[in-house]
Amino acid sequence: MTIYFISGLGADKRVFKKLSLPSHFEIKHVEWIPNTKNESLVDYTKRLLTQIDTSKPFSLVGLSFGGMVATELAKITKPKQVIIISSVSTSKQIPWYFKIHRVTNFLRVLPPKLLKTPNRFLYWIFGTKNEEQKELLTQIMYDTDVVFLKWAVSKIVRWNNKHKAEGLYHIHGTADKIFPIKFIKPDIEIIGGGHFMVYDKHEEISKILAERLTA
Repeated sequence: MTIYFISGLGADKRVFKKLSLPSHFEIKHVEWIPNTKNESLVDYTKRLLTQIDTSKPFSLVGLSFGGMVATELAKITKPKQVIIISSVSTSKQIPWYFKIHRVTNFLRVLPPKLLKTPNRFLYWIFGTKNEEQKELLTQIMYDTDVVFLKWAVSKIVRWNNKHKAEGLYHIHGTADKIFPIKFIKPDIEIIGGGHFMVYDKHEEISKILAERLTA
């Protein structure tokens, strides 16, 4: 069984590096590719398909924005399982205040340097708890393509998915500040888990993934 991991917005496979799964799983990471101007999330997702071998059984694991992409991929492929972490399964779970961006489009006027410079607020909202986690978040933000970041945020706030994907399993933390659990109905809650819990609660997440993917 091949497991394709899809990272969060602006992140990459580094956020998954502490996860540990049984050796009989083949782990592959879907890499973000540059978006084209005015590209829809559906069209972008179709272009990611070149990284997935659909001729043999596979499952998808999506983190945050990657969970939305995994949901869209599930509409055009037939994965054995779809597991999302620190994400949303339908557009109804996106906090209402995210939709303010639809009107203001405030990211467009922010300078790239500001978007690529972590600060106390970002550390707090992502739930990074020590210097190791802050350093990783700093590296990720530094490596983030600002054009892709702004595009992806616009896709998040305008996502229009009304139905949970068939067989989708949702793992969510009770302390997630980006997608607060009060808007979410996950299949399993991670007590005290923030948006960065795939890293700082890797042992718990690994155990759940192994059990679900083996089922």
